[in-house]
Amino acid sequence: MKLSINLTTSPEDLDRFASSEDLVKLLRGFDGVELMYYGEDERKIIPPDRIVGFHMSNHNYWVDFWRQDKEALAREFDDLETAKASFGGTLDPQRLVEEFRRDFALAKRFGAQYAVWHVSDAGIEESFTRRYRHTDEEVADAACEVINAALEGEKDASVALLLENLWLPGLRFTRPEITARLLEGVKYPNKGIMLDTGHLLHNELDLRDQAEGVAYIEKLLDAHGALAKAVRGVHLNQSVTGDYAKSIMARPPELGKTYRERSWKMFSHAYAVDKHQPFTAPGVRELILERIAPEFLTFEFITDDNAQHAQFLRQQRRALGLPLIDG
Repeated sequence: MKLSINLTTSPEDLDRFASSEDLVKLLRGFDGVELMYYGEDERKIIPPDRIVGFHMSNHNYWVDFWRQDKEALAREFDDLETAKASFGGTLDPQRLVEEFRRDFALAKRFGAQYAVWHVSDAGIEESFTRRYRHTDEEVADAACEVINAALEGEKDASVALLLENLWLPGLRFTRPEITARLLEGVKYPNKGIMLDTGHLLHNELDLRDQAEGVAYIEKLLDAHGALAKAVRGVHLNQSVTGDYAKSIMARPPELGKTYRERSWKMFSHAYAVDKHQPFTAPGVRELILERIAPEFLTFEFITDDNAQHAQFLRQQRRALGLPLIDG
């Protein structure tokens, strides 16, 4: 099993480190990082040989763009010019294929063993109300179309493609038939699931604590039967925020008149739902290390600084029964 932490090349992340040695210190006891790319690491903070995985970029809302539903695009973005700007200056749906190819090529360039791609879609208002226009089937089928177009003719299958679940339409990992539909629909041979435990918990709004979350995940693995073997990676984190989500659904906020205003509210809402904190309930060690036993395990946290990140890493290691590493 390869053990990693999440990291991006954004200044907000890399400016936490005075040098590469600072990052290496944080990585004691880990094989490396799962990297998300926001531009070049000009200061050479990340050692090239410590990149285990690569998190590809994603659009939160893209199926209508892929399907060329311009009426829906104009509603979501206020107008087609704003939609065009959001997709790199074009309304050509092949832009999604190009973005996928670009990121998959970056994964290879960085020597990553796997690349992660979200399979989900939701507009801003839908994110608050949870009343969605597209079904899991529609999002899964569109995802297969994009992936297959991007990787058609790809002869080098050394990088595993791991599809990640969210709590939005697409791969939620609550319906085995959708998991199977995706795995059968993607033609690239080296594939699997990246199971995000926090995302999974957000499907069940009545969970009261982490312990109930462990039982819920066990239940969904049981429902998947042999399909559960497709889980090759885990993003380990938790946030039990069902009460918050239910309150927002009951009284959705005013979202603003412009797409930009609505976007800021949506991102704030997403972070309130999906806190990315350590998963420390009894039973998490057995769930992750014994039952799932993934090839790749990423401690995926959102933190304010390196001190808090180190604290979260220690908490998660302790919950899994892994040796604690002095800082």
